[in-house]
Amino acid sequence: MKKQTRSEARAAAFTQIFQMNQHKDDMDVIMGELLKEIPECEDNLGYISTVVNGVDEHEAELEEIITANIKAGWSYSRLSKAARCILKLAIYEMKYVEDVPAKVAINEAVELAKKYGDGNDPSFINGLLGSVYKSL
Repeated sequence: MKKQTRSEARAAAFTQIFQMNQHKDDMDVIMGELLKEIPECEDNLGYISTVVNGVDEHEAELEEIITANIKAGWSYSRLSKAARCILKLAIYEMKYVEDVPAKVAINEAVELAKKYGDGNDPSFINGLLGSVYKSL
C-alpha cells in the first residue's frame, strides 16, 4: 500500500469535514467510510481525526473568524459550501496544529480550492487567509 502524504491526508480531512457539514453523520461512520474508500488514510488517521474533530468543536469560532475577515459586501452565507469547509480547515490548522506552518496551511487551502472550489475560490481563499494570518 502506498504511503499517504500530508497533502492527501488534508484532502481526505476536507472531504470528511464537508460530509459532516452536509449530513452531521456520526464521526465513526464517517471515518469508517473514509477508510473503505481510501485505505492509505490509516497512515494519517490521527491527523485526520484531530482536524475533523477540531473543526467540529471550534466551528462557531472558525465561522466568526471567517466572517470578521470577509471583505465588505460579502457574507458568510454567500460562500460556497466547499469554500467554507476549506477555510475552516485552514484556519483550524493555523490556530491549533503546531506542526503545520500557517503559510503551508494557506497554500494547501488554495490547492484544495483549485480542486474542489468554484472558479474564484482560490484567490478569495488566499486573500481571506492572508488577512487571518496577519490577525493571528
